[in-house]
Amino acid sequence: MVPDSNPSWFGRYRLSSRIATGGMAEVYLGRRIEEDGSRGPAVAVKRLLPHMLTDRRVVQMFLNEARITAQIQHPNVVSILELGVEGNEPFIAMELLEGRSFAEVRQAAAERGQHVPLGITLRILVDACRGLDAAHRAVDEEGRPLRIVHRDFTPDNIHVGVSGTVKVIDFGIARAESIGSGTEPGTLKGKFFYMSPEMIIGNAVDHRADIFAAGVMLYEQLCGRRPFSGPSTEVVLHRIATERPRPPTELDPSVPPALEHICLTALARDPQERFESLQLFTEAIARVGGSAEVASPEQVADYVESLFPLDSDPKRQALRSARLADPSQPSATNAPARQPVNTPALAPPQEAPAVQAAPPPPPARKRKLVLVVAMLGGLLALGGGATLVLRQAPPPAQRLATAEATTAPKARVSALEGLGQDERATAAQLARAGALLLAAGAPAEALDVAEAFVARFPQDVEAHLLAARASTELRMGRRAERAIEQATALASPKDVRPSLALAELRERQGDVSGAVSALAQAYEKHPRDARVAPRYGLLLSSTGQLDQAAEVLGAWTRRAEDARALAELGFVRYRQDKLDEAASLLRRALRKEPELALAHSYLGAVLFRQDNISGAERAYREADRLAPKDPRALVSLCQVLAHAGRVDDVEVVKRSLEARFPEQARALATGCAPAR
Repeated sequence: MVPDSNPSWFGRYRLSSRIATGGMAEVYLGRRIEEDGSRGPAVAVKRLLPHMLTDRRVVQMFLNEARITAQIQHPNVVSILELGVEGNEPFIAMELLEGRSFAEVRQAAAERGQHVPLGITLRILVDACRGLDAAHRAVDEEGRPLRIVHRDFTPDNIHVGVSGTVKVIDFGIARAESIGSGTEPGTLKGKFFYMSPEMIIGNAVDHRADIFAAGVMLYEQLCGRRPFSGPSTEVVLHRIATERPRPPTELDPSVPPALEHICLTALARDPQERFESLQLFTEAIARVGGSAEVASPEQVADYVESLFPLDSDPKRQALRSARLADPSQPSATNAPARQPVNTPALAPPQEAPAVQAAPPPPPARKRKLVLVVAMLGGLLALGGGATLVLRQAPPPAQRLATAEATTAPKARVSALEGLGQDERATAAQLARAGALLLAAGAPAEALDVAEAFVARFPQDVEAHLLAARASTELRMGRRAERAIEQATALASPKDVRPSLALAELRERQGDVSGAVSALAQAYEKHPRDARVAPRYGLLLSSTGQLDQAAEVLGAWTRRAEDARALAELGFVRYRQDKLDEAASLLRRALRKEPELALAHSYLGAVLFRQDNISGAERAYREADRLAPKDPRALVSLCQVLAHAGRVDDVEVVKRSLEARFPEQARALATGCAPAR
């Protein structure tokens, strides 16, 4: 996202650029300017979005985050510098962080086909746990224990800096004995994969719930999977509350036994059996050594830099732009004059006046007039040779028509540039602009439109759904989740769109069971919806829930001649050993859509099982012709030929694999061995 670069005043803080926007709040790069003109360091100023100021629960969480975090003084916890109120609007000034969440680090590694190195993860966990241990031990001004419990200790809430520093963030739903909680009592808090058994069953929760969450993150690193999973949220919660995880060495024998013991101790169902503190947990990790040697902060810094280099990472570039846009750099000789909140700084004064109280912001129409007059004055100051050309942007409808008339992504983006800030644009036009930008592969620009859409039409469900779709494309999981929560709150009970958006997000995150759960909710509302039923059936099939998949896909294909759904139902029946029915369904799919490569591939599998070797060969060759970038049909063909003893033909296929998929050829060729 391109940061706003219009400096404005907010209390004593001069805000130079907006550097982040979430579902509830936005963050600006700011600098405190005192009455005598002295300047403080660059900080992050967090403000609630305007439409959130009337939500009591959101305001409570916002204040709770600052009050609890301010009690903790530790280098591994984000520092709160000030909690204040300007007018009726609360704000938080906190230290400015540059880096990514641990969740984003893991996701970036996964996109490269890698796991975060064990030593790097251990350093991140150890440092985060040290910070959280300090929170657990924090006391108030009179020395009384605050008994802080984070309750949302997850990879999303661990910040990994480009300098290798690690900090725990977001105490929004934390609980402290003398402060309370930011959420309503009696509700589940945090992300359920990291919830402790006592949280799920409603027992008393103390700091050992955070130790359980640390154990979950360690298990994910050691095993490449979560300790508890299932087809639905309810199943996962039940397993966390009642079961024990499989020992990591059963999944990966190379896991050091000492590290396995640490992990399983942290994951003990009974809190009494866990480590007594995170300090003991981190000390145990530090003693393991060997292949589990904890990395240095410098190694963490190098690793983060390799994943998010400054010259190509959009978030780091946005922060750099924000720093450059800061007009209050300490090197300046005078403090700039204050300006009303949200009023752009048009040009630096010739002589900086004394700092004075900011006047109230003028009405919108007057503000526009002031802007035009200032622009005219600035141009006239250039001399008689300057010529002023006033040109109004084409109306939104015309710009949308231009964008729709082109298929070139750059041209489409250009046509829609700045439309989100055009006050003439209607809600429907903003929604259409966002959809066109997403189709053009420009999710960052679509998110800019969505943010403007939400600001102007906060009660419009489509605005939040657009923000969710764009955030999902940008892999901004927390932003997408918040947008979906807002859309859910605003949508009618029968509206399936928020559930579909959540399913898309969960699939992108690799949480297939979460996607299935979201689609199950949508299917319960509208089992005949074309956006829901076939997608739900396909996902059930892909997760091996064959009986449910057959029921959903069968019901759908009785209503609609959907070739993709017919093919998947045929594959379900194949796996249920109903070969004749499977062949019939697949041929029906191919009559509907003759070039559906997947149907040809599935039919090849059925014919092979029926000992129809020539038919299977034809089907796989056709699937390969239709989808030459997918190696699966070619590998299956190789297996059929190997089964038939056609050695020369097998070698031909192997050479094709090497030519078309050189990096995968060796692994793919193992499929050429007979399967029966």
